[in-house]
Amino acid sequence: MKKIGVYHNFPFEKIEDLFKWCKENGVEYIEIRRTQAEDKIKEIEEGIIKYGIKISQVGAENDFIQKTREEFLNQVEIVKKTAEIAKKIGCNQLRIDGGVPKEGVEEKEYKKLIIEGLKRVIEYCEREKIYLAFDNHGVITNDYTLQLEIFEKIKSKHLGANLDTMNYRWYGYPVEKLTEIYRLIAPYTIHTHIKDGIGTKENYQRKVLGEGEIPIVEAIKILNENNYKGVWCIEYEGENKEIGYKKCVEFLKKLEV
Repeated sequence: MKKIGVYHNFPFEKIEDLFKWCKENGVEYIEIRRTQAEDKIKEIEEGIIKYGIKISQVGAENDFIQKTREEFLNQVEIVKKTAEIAKKIGCNQLRIDGGVPKEGVEEKEYKKLIIEGLKRVIEYCEREKIYLAFDNHGVITNDYTLQLEIFEKIKSKHLGANLDTMNYRWYGYPVEKLTEIYRLIAPYTIHTHIKDGIGTKENYQRKVLGEGEIPIVEAIKILNENNYKGVWCIEYEGENKEIGYKKCVEFLKKLEV
């Protein structure tokens, strides 16, 4: 399998150590977060050149669920700032979140705020040729029906999904439902988090790919059937990151799908 990437949650002190690890383990892409990248632009640029590793996307770490207009508009600016960071390191894609529940914001406002936030940033991203991979994350946007509604309402080729294979299960959907969800989200998918585990929320157990209950192979097949051309980005949340990620990379490399 080609176009294997990793999500940067490694404990490396230096960004170059991550690039070096990727080179040694046959990983072609890295996903990095805004707060990891904004003060390390030069080091990332040097790593890309020296090791031949590309940045698949930059996580905006935004949250549109805000109590005040000022706070909401600040989140819009955070996405724009992330786009500028991405362009500096040769990347044209962001991972974008909806937000998390918080005191002072009524649940009925969640969808309205997320849709308005996405509409505001999509206008900017279309002009700047930036793509947004909307994550299924947390207790709001792991609702796949909400994701589908958002994609249909906004209808932009610059907005797609970051399909996280584990998060729907973490949210509470049964394992038997996952392939159905993947099939519905796959046509919109422009990036992935290939993640495995067992259980939901407080019972969630982090696992190496192939050792959990998530139908990873089926997810990959479904994405391939939908002409997915993006990065297969591994997100391993367990202990011993270097060992765990290495096992995950080996798992993907052995697949014949």
